[in-house]
Amino acid sequence: MRNSLRLFLLPLAPLLLAGCVAGQSLETDYEAQPAAVPAEGTSVLLKVTEDRPYVTSGDKPPYYVGKYRAGFGNPWDVTTRDNVPLVDVLRGDIAEDLVALGHPVKDAPPADRLMSVSIRDWNFDGYQNGEFWYELLVTVQSADGTALASSVVKNRVGITGTLWEGAKGGFERDMPKLYPQVIRQLIRDNPEVSAALTTP
Repeated sequence: MRNSLRLFLLPLAPLLLAGCVAGQSLETDYEAQPAAVPAEGTSVLLKVTEDRPYVTSGDKPPYYVGKYRAGFGNPWDVTTRDNVPLVDVLRGDIAEDLVALGHPVKDAPPADRLMSVSIRDWNFDGYQNGEFWYELLVTVQSADGTALASSVVKNRVGITGTLWEGAKGGFERDMPKLYPQVIRQLIRDNPEVSAALTTP
């Protein structure tokens, strides 16, 4: 009986979502852990730019992060919490990570390094299940503008939805784990960028 009920409810799950995916936001949070051996104070001028073509064209707002699909597949945009632009969300968390790693973050020159992060893509699409994908270009320059590192951080991750909420439940479950991984890939788990920030 239980299996029969489950099979009956699965096709209905998207219909149950029809009235509860509009006006959604997705929280992301990152708590930087101090480095075991922090850097020796190499200061960083950090710049994060919004370069997603669907945002720069005006098709989507700067706080757009993806979309859920309701009962008949019609899409509903999902935003950052409080509609904070994604560039500001990422810059705040990247800056927190830099400081924890021993790099004071500057808002204006002079600084020992210039670190630029271009958001080329950051999106997801969710119905019963979903997929999250991103592409970030990270570059590091010396104070005189010499290129020291360039790294593309990208991935596509499948999200398994929950029984009652479909992809929405899956994203709310998985993004608190996926988002910190993205931030760590930019510096902590990126040997090329880490070396460029610390090498004299």
